[in-house]
Amino acid sequence: MATKTRITLEEFLALPESKPYLELMDGEVIEKAMPNDEHGDLSAELIYLLKKHQRENPIFRVRNEVRHIDREAGWVFLPDISVTLEARMSGERTNPVEVVPDFVIEVLSPDDRPGMLTRRITSYSRAGTTLLWLIDPESESITVWERGAGNFEASQDRPLSAAPILPGFEIDIPALFAVLHIDD
Repeated sequence: MATKTRITLEEFLALPESKPYLELMDGEVIEKAMPNDEHGDLSAELIYLLKKHQRENPIFRVRNEVRHIDREAGWVFLPDISVTLEARMSGERTNPVEVVPDFVIEVLSPDDRPGMLTRRITSYSRAGTTLLWLIDPESESITVWERGAGNFEASQDRPLSAAPILPGFEIDIPALFAVLHIDD
């Protein structure tokens, strides 16, 4: 649901925050797809796992649905989950965050469109994000993009690692998707 009129980054930043959340890409105001229960369950589980790892390895900051900005590209975006290494963070907290995340996790929502996902993935890579996991609750699969290395579908047979961004952080993919079946 993009607007017909293109706006500048400054015009977008002057807009009041609203729900559904809005993003800016290539001068277009874009409504972020609304999540459903599966999206929420997977996001909550991943944040729990990341926060647990963060307590043991305080080298990164994890955020959920926080606005980020890439001023050079004129892009304002809200990753489902973003991880930024503390070494790259400035001491001050800004909104939107002016440091591009090192690692992004996007959980597909029912209204996500393939063309828009391709644009988002390209934008993350162009902005400098090193690692991206695209999680599909419907197919219970994870596609991994590593900057400079392309993409692959993660194997369900072994843990998925977030190295080199988060050494030691791994998820058991079947266990992750098991949260979708707790009430079954």
